Amino acid sequence: MYTELEELKQQCHEEILRLEKQIKIARGRIARGRFPFRFDAKAVIQKAEVKIEKIQSLLVKLESLSEQITPVVNDLKEIVGLNKVE
Repeated sequence: MYTELEELKQQCHEEILRLEKQIKIARGRIARGRFPFRFDAKAVIQKAEVKIEKIQSLLVKLESLSEQITPVVNDLKEIVGLNKVE
């Protein structure tokens, strides 16, 4: 379960980097006048920024939940005689 959470976090961080790169490219095209329509570039930038905000918000929630789950899992493992979670 924890490896899946870490993989998901890593994928989210990679997606944020990809979206930030997409924003930089769109802004560069606006500055050079290479985007067919300026409002198209603005829409691309706005959508990417919204996605980044949502991902970051959900990552914060996920981290909070992870912190709450770990003690419960540790207690259960202690009761049944398994090793504790790190």
